[in-house]
Amino acid sequence: MPGPGRSRKTCYHCIAAPITPLTILPFISRSSGVKLTVYFRTTGLDVMTRGRKPEHCRSHILEMGMELFDRNGYHGTGLKEILETCQVSRGSFYNFFGSKEEFAVEIIRYYQEQAFDHWSLQLDPECDYAAQLRRQIETEIDQGRAHCFRMGSLLVNLSGEIGAASDAFRNAIAAATERLLDAIENDMRICQRQGTVRSDLNPRELAELIWNSWQGALLRMQVEDSTEPLRTMVRMLWEHLLPAPNRTLEGS
Repeated sequence: MPGPGRSRKTCYHCIAAPITPLTILPFISRSSGVKLTVYFRTTGLDVMTRGRKPEHCRSHILEMGMELFDRNGYHGTGLKEILETCQVSRGSFYNFFGSKEEFAVEIIRYYQEQAFDHWSLQLDPECDYAAQLRRQIETEIDQGRAHCFRMGSLLVNLSGEIGAASDAFRNAIAAATERLLDAIENDMRICQRQGTVRSDLNPRELAELIWNSWQGALLRMQVEDSTEPLRTMVRMLWEHLLPAPNRTLEGS
């Protein structure tokens, strides 16, 4: 049972649940080490999360929430569906997130971190950076559900659906977009130093061009149910708009 100064909510992080059928769970007293039998009334959903570390529970909820928002949109995804899909109780959900709005904001932040970690592992600044970027983007398109692809899709969907709904949404989307632009700007700076990307536009302008093109292509992809707009965007950028003039022209 909870020791002095400890609430049941703290001790049973993933099994604070509505009263439903009786469940018997073993429990080791933290103060005495004595094994006790504790009787809880809890839902089957909470029993399935028992034993997970809190970070794993939170990550699982964020990952499943991303799937739901991807499929149904923010307004089309109700809290009941989130709880059932993530297999957590209402109490457990609110231990992690104060509201559905906060949940959406945390999904943006979580997947942004996932996308940056994933992307940074793929590129070597000592090799042809522009060529690596193109290959990586084309791989993301081929895989369809990869982190970077999903991050762009998430920002497109949420920007259109809830971007103006509250300051929290607006700030989270703006911060995610700004960080992505900073990363693309740095990529373009590396490419310019290697002489593979045009230098008459500064890296920030090139980053804006790439990001705006990607966002527009993602919208068309959703409408047309085809990745061809993304593939066309990559070809136009890497074969016509981004390349530096050949070295003979630069030297003349």
